[in-house]
Amino acid sequence: MLNICTKIVLFILLLVILISCSIVKHVPDGQYLLEKNTIIVNDKQNSSLELQSYLQQKPNQRILGIPFSLLIYNLGNTDTLDVQWPDSKPEFANWFSKKFSKKQLDALRRTSKGFNRWLLKSGNAPVISDPAKIKKSVNALERYYFNNGFWDVTASFKEFQKENKRVAVEYAIISGEPYFLDTISTYIKSPALDSIYKFHKNKSKISQGQQYRLENFEEEEDRLVSLFRNSGIYHFGKNVMSFDIDTTFNEKNKHNVALNIPNRLVQQGDSVYQLPFKIQKIKKVNVFTDFSFNTKDQKIQDSATFNKIHFYAVDALKYNPKYIANSIIIQPDSVYKDSELDLTRKYLRELQNFRPSIDIKYDENDDETLTANVFLTPLKKYSLGWDTEFTTSNIKPFGILGKLSFLNRNVFKGAEIFELSFQGSFLNTSIGADGNNESFFNALEIGSSASLRIPRILFPFKTNRIIPKRMTPKTNISLSLGFQENIGLDRQNITGVLDYTWQSSNTTRHKFELLNVQYINNRNEENYFNVYRSELNNLTSISDDIPENNELNVIPVPNDLLTEIYETEADGITLRTDENGNRILIPQNYLNYVLNSEDSESIQNTYPEEYAFVNNIEQQRLILVEDVLVPVISYGINYNNREDFRDNNFSTFSARINSSGTITSAFTTSTNENDRKELFGLPVAQYIKTEVEHKKYWAFNRNSTLVFRNFIGVAVPFGNSDAIPFSRSYRAGGSNDIRAWRTFDLGPGSELSTLEFNVGNFKFTSNLEYRFKLVNNLNAAFFIDAGNIWDISNSLVSSPEAKFTGFNSIKDIAIGSGVGARYDFSFLIFRFDIGFKTYEPYLPDSNKWFKNYNFNKAIYNIGINYPF
Repeated sequence: MLNICTKIVLFILLLVILISCSIVKHVPDGQYLLEKNTIIVNDKQNSSLELQSYLQQKPNQRILGIPFSLLIYNLGNTDTLDVQWPDSKPEFANWFSKKFSKKQLDALRRTSKGFNRWLLKSGNAPVISDPAKIKKSVNALERYYFNNGFWDVTASFKEFQKENKRVAVEYAIISGEPYFLDTISTYIKSPALDSIYKFHKNKSKISQGQQYRLENFEEEEDRLVSLFRNSGIYHFGKNVMSFDIDTTFNEKNKHNVALNIPNRLVQQGDSVYQLPFKIQKIKKVNVFTDFSFNTKDQKIQDSATFNKIHFYAVDALKYNPKYIANSIIIQPDSVYKDSELDLTRKYLRELQNFRPSIDIKYDENDDETLTANVFLTPLKKYSLGWDTEFTTSNIKPFGILGKLSFLNRNVFKGAEIFELSFQGSFLNTSIGADGNNESFFNALEIGSSASLRIPRILFPFKTNRIIPKRMTPKTNISLSLGFQENIGLDRQNITGVLDYTWQSSNTTRHKFELLNVQYINNRNEENYFNVYRSELNNLTSISDDIPENNELNVIPVPNDLLTEIYETEADGITLRTDENGNRILIPQNYLNYVLNSEDSESIQNTYPEEYAFVNNIEQQRLILVEDVLVPVISYGINYNNREDFRDNNFSTFSARINSSGTITSAFTTSTNENDRKELFGLPVAQYIKTEVEHKKYWAFNRNSTLVFRNFIGVAVPFGNSDAIPFSRSYRAGGSNDIRAWRTFDLGPGSELSTLEFNVGNFKFTSNLEYRFKLVNNLNAAFFIDAGNIWDISNSLVSSPEAKFTGFNSIKDIAIGSGVGARYDFSFLIFRFDIGFKTYEPYLPDSNKWFKNYNFNKAIYNIGINYPF
């Protein structure tokens, strides 16, 4: 043991020495690699990221103390970009040229040169300490403190040169005492501005007694510009006003502040004169619906007016003014507002009928009113798209998908968008549903969908008071069909959706599904045990404990299990076997024998555990093969306070509640043989489902982010249903969930299930992920995933281990941890995660932690984009 520890220590020491030597490989003599920056403020070290951001130079990034990106760069050779190995090694080059052809030698040169360039491009060059940039950093730090009220600040630096061409830089700051604002006076010449300012003075960003901060004055300038321009002052701009600070008054570091806003300067010819700012109104709104550079000088041929908004077209008007007017927030006879201009652009873009660069110009009239001119350039009415994809999954190892889509804009002259798409897949399945495995593409999946998006609420009565047009409401109608041949249970489904979406604020979106009806039909139930082989294996194993009554073997065995059935005599009983004499198990007959025969009661009493296990398999089968109608009504809300794509400090919250079969139960009068209510001859699924998800993002700097996610969902069957339809149930595991388990492998609860697909109706998941940059576009992550699924129904089929029992079930939460790599292609992120089973709730207490924490038991996940 001591010998092993000694070797490990020696190896670590050797690694440290090698790294220390190699990191200065490309540092020229007389120069130094920047190893560390330290900031000392008033004799105390300050490590805030805000101060660090003002430094012009930062050391090469390190991960676990190792500068990986620098090491990769140092593997390259900057001195021989044009003369590459093997030419840099003449002896080897001569030997190689004798053994191989000139063509092979040239190929070796190209490969060597390309690999060297890749190393230099992928890595990061050493950060060489630069005196000029150090001085800029000192000035930036002084400026930062000065702008925050420390007007007597002084900053300096020291360099600490180390052995082996390395240096550490220490920045020392003496801040001095801060300065504060005293009396704030205003000198506003225009009465209109003065009145508006005084009415909103309580919202000012600067106040008496406040420490001076330049940022507060900049925010106050922005506030006043926004305030005045949204109160009808069309000509107001930031350059009009100024803040004067009286630096002569210096009682206890306090200074008076004066806000000066003179009258407006107007130039007429060579003369410049002053006019007071006035509140201006919109007199007229013109909308040019087919504007283009080629037609801008052509005469208007068609026009119309709706709600005092005038619509014009060089050709015939192709848009109904009534509906386009809903997106025009600028209104005649209203006071000019910048916000209405921005909202009009935003709402017109959301129609997706016009080019995004929407131009809105104002003309000033003689009576000082304004005319707003909105120029719209329509997109092409029709568009055709074609996509091709390659797919892979457990059931479908390989597939080629083709999708053809047709888009029609402005279908009914109200900026509606109609889309029709067709898609088909040729797939390879390991064994087809019909047992045919002769051709490579032995399965087919086709589908089609039609959708209509209407940029307004389509409802029997008006909803303007509840959902006004400023919330950009939309109605979405869609119908989709799906058909599978020789895939699994050969499922076909029909889905119809009618939903409404609107945005109540910049951060909050709503979605109300008035109708979401899905009909699922499994056309090949007999193929169940071909698809779910583990269930077949489980039955075979159980059959060793419960001998099968062979007289029940009357249904032909599935074709892919054996090709011929042989009958043999044993103790006067005819046995059905395969060609090797192995006893044949016919799954459905065996299920009927155990659960529904005259021997069932005896089997249950004699083999209670085995009986329960077989019953579980049957209940799972019934859920999966059930043909069911799922009529859902739902409401969802989504909150996201992210300002833009550069903002990495934000949070999101979403909640959704939906109910299936609640309203339709009033129309279901007939029942089937199982006493289940039917609609149009189909059993109706009834359940209530609620989900809540929260995500929080913390950006430590532009290269590293911490993400925390929580999800909880519950689905409760009622009335007509004893279980949730399989497609609406919860599952645990997978590349976007708990990554140490495959999808469907985990749960429910602490049950070590051997079923093919494990589902539940209650789920909790919590994820913590630290993301950071490695080299250029290559990023990495450390993560911890926790969660599980449970059963909260009163089902007698579920085991006690699968049940959720309140706080006692916390011990059933599985924990996985791992590491991942992500490569950013700009248009998508390729993700590879390795998940290790850290805590396994289904194992004995002594083995729950780290029992299978190794690469052999790890789960390797491939995904596109971030998991959350």
